[in-house]
Amino acid sequence: MDSSQDVVSAVMQHPAYQELLRRRNRLSLLFFVIAICIYAGFILTLAFDPVLFGQPLGDLTMSIGIFCATLVVFSAVIMIAIYVWISNKVFDPLLAQIIKDIK
Repeated sequence: MDSSQDVVSAVMQHPAYQELLRRRNRLSLLFFVIAICIYAGFILTLAFDPVLFGQPLGDLTMSIGIFCATLVVFSAVIMIAIYVWISNKVFDPLLAQIIKDIK
C-alpha cells in the first residue's frame, strides 16, 4: 500500500474493524445511558425534593446533597477509568492486530 489513504480505507473495510466499531459504540452508549441516569436522577431529585438534599447526613455536618453530588462526580471518574481499562485491554490490541493484518 503506497499512501496513507489506502491504509485508512483498507482498515475501514476490514471486517474486524467493523466489529470493533460496533463493540466500542455499544460500550460508549451504555456508559452514556448510565451517566445520564445518574445525572438526571440527581437533578430531578434536586428539582422535586430540594428539602431532601438539605438534610444533614446522619450526625455529620455534610448534607445529603453534597454527598450525592460527590457520588455523581466519583461515578463519572469510575466510568472513565473502566472505559480506559477496557480500551487498553480490548480495543487497542484489536486495532493493532487489524493494522498488522493490513500491512
